[in-house]
Amino acid sequence: MQKTSPVDVGLDRKQSSRPPILNHLHSKSDEDLLTIFRNCVRALTYGPNENAVQVVRGIEQEWQRRLKGSSCDPRPNEGMLAALGYHVGSNGEKLAVRRRILKHVLEGELPVVGSVAYTAEWGRPSTQKRFDKLTRFFRGMLEAAQNNPSMRSAMAQWQADLDWVIEQCAE
Repeated sequence: MQKTSPVDVGLDRKQSSRPPILNHLHSKSDEDLLTIFRNCVRALTYGPNENAVQVVRGIEQEWQRRLKGSSCDPRPNEGMLAALGYHVGSNGEKLAVRRRILKHVLEGELPVVGSVAYTAEWGRPSTQKRFDKLTRFFRGMLEAAQNNPSMRSAMAQWQADLDWVIEQCAE
């Protein structure tokens, strides 16, 4: 699979009226949409970028279209956060990228990852169900890694991200 850069999908700093990639989202694979989404998240960490915002909205609409037409498949091999590019530890994403992903998880539309049933477990954007699922993820990761000294860095990042999620939802 070929990597897609922000410039390849019309996310350069020039602000155009409509990024050309929006005309082709329906023909992209699920993995391609996730790659484009991750590139938009990275582009947005450098500052306002209307093209990236438009592409994320277009991807959300495509995810919703696919969600309505999907059948039930087995549980995913990777979870929602990993699919969206959220990773911690020494090879993980920087804080700004992780927070942008978490903000999207809390407030945005999610892709079908593995199955409609799994995606439905996350609930609708900006709901208590979505918040609960996300905080359960962090608490489960922290509990699973608590006796593993090699996970100290990841645990600190998970805890900081959990605290941030809770703070965001308290506002």
